[in-house]
Amino acid sequence: MNKDITYLHIKRALETAKECFLCTFEDELERKYVNTYLHELVMDASSRQKIIESRGFCNHHSYKMLIEASKPESSDGHGMALVMKSVIEQLIQDIHKQSKKIKEPAKIEREVSQILSNDERCPACIRIDEFILMYIKEFLEILSKDDYTFLKLFSESMGFCLPHYATVLDVALNRSSLFSKVVKLIVNVEETNLRKIDEQLAEYIRRQDYRSKEKPDEEVIFGAVSKLVGRRGARPILLHKDYLI
Repeated sequence: MNKDITYLHIKRALETAKECFLCTFEDELERKYVNTYLHELVMDASSRQKIIESRGFCNHHSYKMLIEASKPESSDGHGMALVMKSVIEQLIQDIHKQSKKIKEPAKIEREVSQILSNDERCPACIRIDEFILMYIKEFLEILSKDDYTFLKLFSESMGFCLPHYATVLDVALNRSSLFSKVVKLIVNVEETNLRKIDEQLAEYIRRQDYRSKEKPDEEVIFGAVSKLVGRRGARPILLHKDYLI
């Protein structure tokens, strides 16, 4: 992606995101992936083969696909049925092979994980992770260039949810010492926002008291959950994954 376009995407997300701007990107990327897969790739042989090899999508993306394909205006249920049938036929072969090794528990144990789809094998997770890492690396580059407007924008932002904070910090610490001041800024912004949420929760708890005449702001709870665990389906990206090296 063009660096100027990436810069504008990150700037826009920082300006508009109510919480972690990387969660905003993940939502956009996920919706685009699901729609593209169901409308363009579900009948494609090479795409189908990737799903067979991964033994399906992870739990999160399987349900995302199912929800989208089950909409009344959608006709994607047929494609989803074909994909699942292909995966199940592969699983039948996997389990049949295991039945022949019933007296060799060590071999079966090694193969069990291969029949389970998860976020390290899910094609949707892999694609989204690749884009998120691209955004993170560009974000770190921008911060390192002392762009006052951008630095101010990030400093006044909500920072990151904890899963994305862990990933951003991991990427920064694995790069050049050029990022030492960047790491300090990221840590300071995160601490500042956690303290704000701590104060908001204290106020929420105070207003829950029967003697208080002020109604508690329920958005505080949603904000705290978003900060701690990120968007639904968010998780730290593990940099040791082969496809991210």
